[in-house]
Amino acid sequence: MPLSKRGVDRLTPSRGPAILGAVFRKTQRGEVVMAVRRDWLKTEDPERLQLADASLAESSPRAWRRLLGRIDDWKKTLKPDSPLRAVLDLERKRVADLLKAVEGGGRVPATRFLALVIPRKEISALTVQPVVRKQVALVSWVEGLKRVETRSVDDLAAELMTAGLDPATAGAESLWRELPVVEDDDRTWRIRRVLKACQLSEPLHFQGTGGLLLAANEKKRGGGLDQPVDAKMIGDLVGQLLGGDLGGDLGKLLEQLGGRAKPRGGDSSPLLTAARRAEAAGRDAFRVTRFRHDVTGRRTTVTSEFLVKVDRGEWVLAWQESRTIEVRARPDARKRIERDPRVQGVLKLVKALGLDGGDRAIETAIQFGAATQEGQQRLDSGFLKFRDRYGHRLDSPPLWWGRTLRTTDDRSGRKPTGND
Repeated sequence: MPLSKRGVDRLTPSRGPAILGAVFRKTQRGEVVMAVRRDWLKTEDPERLQLADASLAESSPRAWRRLLGRIDDWKKTLKPDSPLRAVLDLERKRVADLLKAVEGGGRVPATRFLALVIPRKEISALTVQPVVRKQVALVSWVEGLKRVETRSVDDLAAELMTAGLDPATAGAESLWRELPVVEDDDRTWRIRRVLKACQLSEPLHFQGTGGLLLAANEKKRGGGLDQPVDAKMIGDLVGQLLGGDLGGDLGKLLEQLGGRAKPRGGDSSPLLTAARRAEAAGRDAFRVTRFRHDVTGRRTTVTSEFLVKVDRGEWVLAWQESRTIEVRARPDARKRIERDPRVQGVLKLVKALGLDGGDRAIETAIQFGAATQEGQQRLDSGFLKFRDRYGHRLDSPPLWWGRTLRTTDDRSGRKPTGND
């Protein structure tokens, strides 16, 4: 079957058989991290599997010993009534039992999938499939279909549909639970620890547009992540649509409604500003969700990021996702937005001014608000999926991050990625 009809990626090494699997990432050093099914590798490249298992036999006990110490140190920082204590006790017992079994002569448990790291110098060619085709392969892997590496996407999709699964919407997250033990350096451990803690307490969440970021869930108003679209966004959009002096009038109203100061100048990066605010609040992680509206193109782009503090004055971008949503009528979302008392204040002002086109501007602004709300809900779902991926266990799966922000260095505010 030609590779162009399949869903798996192919890496051609400088020596040995081609590797068929799913590329997780390509590092700045040119390494490729690739998930491969163990049974396939056992048949096609037993030598590579033998080397991988030998490496895991050496590294896994070492990683477990270090993890036990990290869990003990973490527990010392928790309050006696912290719900995290019970969670960590269970995880510690699981890890201690695995270590005891291996040290007693047993083997490191074999996982269905391996995460191979192929150095740049060993790569002759790499073909990465489109996301839609790879999704079919990943779901097929999770569902245990045969010969996923060599069958066509159409063939796999047909078998999944027969079983009542739509590969476009079926989840493949459980694959992450079937990867081997990893060894974390100190920074990676700090990120993993934060993600585990997020299972029980949601992080600080800033929302806004441009340079204005509001702490949407600091006081738990409106349900935290489910907070309605902010009134300022509606007001700004109406101001753009109507023009004139209305924007200034709306700004004054919004200050009265929310008691919010305008953003201070001087910071080129909203993320950097948010990081400093999180530090001042004593937080070690936060989310930022920002909105960018294209009034002419009738679409809105929502971007969300999750940052974790890994050292004094140093934060890393642990997760990022973006969605562009078409602006159209969404009756249910419209009703929710109109019920927000702050939005009602903005609408009353616009109507009181009696300007031509005011009703049309309100309608369009609320449609943008509804599209923004949909984009935010999708990103909230994406963040929860990412969070839960690392909440199952503390010794896997692999964890990576993006760029770094320095709150103590105004010259650049960033440096190259920390674990590439």
